[in-house]
Parts: sequence; structure tokens; C-alpha cells
Amino acid sequence: MTNYSRYSHHARRALSHASLLVKRYRHPYVDTGHLLVGVMLAEGSIGCQVLQAMNLYAAQAEPHLQALYPIIEMAGAEAHQADALELTLALAADEAAWLSHHYIGTEHLLLGITRTNAGNASTLLRRLGTTPDLLRSRVRRALNEGASELDLQMAKHMARLSELSRRVINAAEQLALSLEHPAVGIGHLLLELAQEARSPTCQLLRDSGLDTARLHDGLVAGDRVLLVHIEPMFGYVLDLVEKVGSHYTGTEHLLLALLADPAGRAALEIYGAQVDILERRLRRE
Repeated sequence: MTNYSRYSHHARRALSHASLLVKRYRHPYVDTGHLLVGVMLAEGSIGCQVLQAMNLYAAQAEPHLQALYPIIEMAGAEAHQADALELTLALAADEAAWLSHHYIGTEHLLLGITRTNAGNASTLLRRLGTTPDLLRSRVRRALNEGASELDLQMAKHMARLSELSRRVINAAEQLALSLEHPAVGIGHLLLELAQEARSPTCQLLRDSGLDTARLHDGLVAGDRVLLVHIEPMFGYVLDLVEKVGSHYTGTEHLLLALLADPAGRAALEIYGAQVDILERRLRRE
């Protein structure tokens, strides 16, 4: 059984897209070709950027992918993963370990795909006019040039999150995935901070006037201020935790970081929060 805890947000999106492709085309299982197209659909990821640089896009790949399998009647259950895909995911983890990367991203998924002829990804690549070896060399070149999908996973590790903070950030990740957003934004984090009833920040945000219903609607509509990545914010989180001498990062530190971030502060104001009062209460408590 694959452990997805080390997967980057983009890698998880690629796998999610792969499963959705199987359902759409009523294929019997999730294979490496579905994963390849899933990476193509993971906009903003390193894997997607490498594929696009090779002029490989989902729009041209999907008709070939659709024709590679027979259509079956779906029984409503989740499509299972082919043995070839399980092997590819294991190889992706091996590639990440060899590169001394703590996470598994779309670049590692592509390296895993190109390490084996199992599954149908190699057939799909050839139908698209390229080869696994060429794709592998392009991915390695991108990595040699410093490309990295280093994201929220490293930030979470470095910040020594409390259990409640970890729960909030994991929920924000799942929300971003469910809305098909390319990364976890400040809006996802803010909404989850306001909905985690066990956290003191929940009541503080509600007392400040934050309109959570409108915030949710803004996320669904793709309001850009809400989709600003939260990764840069963690630099302030780390400095703040060190400054106050805390051994962990609590939800209160996450909210203070949002208040210190211009985009975070703007989002709070736009969606009804009285930020000055909120900040004074938060620092006092």
C-alpha cells in the first residue's frame, strides 16, 4: 500500500486527475498512462512544465489514452491501481530518495514512469512522438538546473506544527484539492482556521466579523487574493516562533502570520474581519 504522506500537493493532484480520467473513460483500472496525463493536468507543477516544454499537453494525449483500454460498466466502486502503477510509485519514491529529496513530487513520478516499461505510459509517449528516455533526460536537466517542487511538506516539517495546526493545514490541503486549485492558498488556510472549533483562533475570527460563508464562495469562485500560496508565509512563522521562544507552531502563530502577510491581511479585510481589533486580541491572548 502506497504511503502518500510525503507526496507534494501537485503529486496528489496528479493522482487525483488520474483517477478521474479512469472514471470519465470507464477504464478498468488506473495505469501509468493515466498518471502521465494526470501530471499534464497538474498545472504549475515541475512535471507539467517539463511536459509542456516538450509540447506534450493533455488535450492531445487524452484521445490516445482513451483508446488504450476497453470500456467497462462502472460498478460505482473506486477503480483499483494496476500493478504497473504501484511499481511506478515505488520507483518514484526510490528516485526521490536517490536525489535526497524529502518529498515525492511530479518530477519523481515522471522519473518513476520512465524507469519501467510496465503499464501503458511508454506506449502513450511514443504515440505522442517522444520516448521515455527523452522525457527522463528532460526531467533530470530541469532538476540539475535547480527546479524543485519543494512546497508545503518541507514547511510543515520545519515549523514543528502542533497537532491542531497540522490538522488545520491538512484540511486546507484537502480543501484545495477538492476545489482543483493548483496550491494551498491563504483562503484555504483562513477558512480552516475559522472552522476548527477546538482552536482559539476559531472564535477570534468569528468575533472579528469574518464572513466564512462568503469566504467559501470566494474560494469556489477562485478569488485571486485567496489563492496566493501560503508557502512564503512560513518564513515569517518560523521567525515568529523563534522570537517568542515557542517550541511549536500553534494555530495562533498561523493566524499572526496571515495578519503579517499583505495578501493575508487584505483577504481578512475583504471578507469582513476587523483586522486591527483581531490583531490586538490575538497578541494579548
